Amino acid sequence: MSIEAIREIQDVEKSMDGSRGEARAKAQKIIADAEGQGRELLQRRQEAAAAREAEEMRDAGEQAQKRREEILAAAGEECRRLEAAAAEHMAAAVKSIVERVVES
Repeated sequence: MSIEAIREIQDVEKSMDGSRGEARAKAQKIIADAEGQGRELLQRRQEAAAAREAEEMRDAGEQAQKRREEILAAAGEECRRLEAAAAEHMAAAVKSIVERVVES
């Protein structure tokens, strides 16, 4: 084999080594870019989920407050109804008690 052929083979090997190195560097860059994009996507998704959760909690609080007001209004109405019914019977109850006291 001639020296020229050996040099050509060495040049080709060097070129291949360089190409492998470039390919490795490109692959590492692609991987790093993909990981960075994945982290960014994950961060955006987490932020969106936190925003949705905060909105749902606010909505749930508003619904709970509305329901509380409805329950208090209904309880207040029931109290007024019972007071009115008691007031209607008060005169008869007083009369009945007075009659029993007077009779005894």
